[in-house]
Amino acid sequence: MITVAIMLISIIVFSFIVKNSFNQQSTKDRIVGSWVSDSDSNSIWIFSLDGKCKRYYASKLLNTSDFTITNTSCDNKIDSEYEYLKLIKSTGKIYCYAINGITQDGNDTYLSIEFSGNPSPMLFKKQ
Repeated sequence: MITVAIMLISIIVFSFIVKNSFNQQSTKDRIVGSWVSDSDSNSIWIFSLDGKCKRYYASKLLNTSDFTITNTSCDNKIDSEYEYLKLIKSTGKIYCYAINGITQDGNDTYLSIEFSGNPSPMLFKKQ
């Protein structure tokens, strides 16, 4: 009986540690990886550790941008509550997305972003 109780406590503590370590990672660390659009599986965004974002459609590279995660809003105001994903093209053009969140549901991780001026969020699932 004591062994079962110790095992249950160990599982609970381990689950808490794993959940907290995910939540304590920076958004930039959590966004690194491949993300498939929930609405169109042909659309894939890949964020790398070197700050690059490659966007693919139907396995064809559409573009490569530098990316940054910031608390400066799309209209360049400091925002202490939200974070923003900014994609910077080689031409200097910036595309700004409000980050609604990166959440984990079981073994799946989801990214929700909104493009400046577009009322409907974009949802991606991490691969």
